[in-house]
Amino acid sequence: MAPEINLLPHIERPSPGRRWLTIILAAAFVLLVIYLTLQYLSLNKTIQTLQSEEQQLQAEKAELETSIIDLDAPVKIDLATSVEFVESVSYPVSPLLIEVNKYANENTYLRNYVFSESTINFAVDFETLAEVVTYVSDLSSSPYFQDVKVEQIYTFDPAPSDEEEDEETETFEKVERFSNELTVVIDPYYIRTGGVAE
Repeated sequence: MAPEINLLPHIERPSPGRRWLTIILAAAFVLLVIYLTLQYLSLNKTIQTLQSEEQQLQAEKAELETSIIDLDAPVKIDLATSVEFVESVSYPVSPLLIEVNKYANENTYLRNYVFSESTINFAVDFETLAEVVTYVSDLSSSPYFQDVKVEQIYTFDPAPSDEEEDEETETFEKVERFSNELTVVIDPYYIRTGGVAE
């Protein structure tokens, strides 16, 4: 009996499962490369935007530093400029204080004054709201002032007690006062003419 000899090369065909696995891996690799490319382009664009913003902020920083240096530099003002400024801003204060105190009754307490170029801010205490209304009305009719503004009104206890008392007795003994913060706008023409209307 003769042996069966095949001289043709033996070729194995790949199985369909292996072929699909290769196709899936190749597709996944291509998708991964596309994703990484898109990420790179996006990050590159973000970096360029951030670099332009950084340059803009650096320019603003340099501008602010130069303005700070300019503000810190001492301003040289000659005597003539100083005298001109004082003469343009200054006004006699005594008539204004007299006017503010003139309308206050004996139970009114003026706490403090703060003068600016065109206004006086002061705190004043009253016993009743009616006194507040009368005082503001009197100041409004004064020729020294253009406007009167009541900034704030609040009540306070003029003599707070540290002793513990019944609430019923406290309501009869305590009388709250009204503290007001007022701002009056000065009439510069009236005050500079010595209280004479132009």
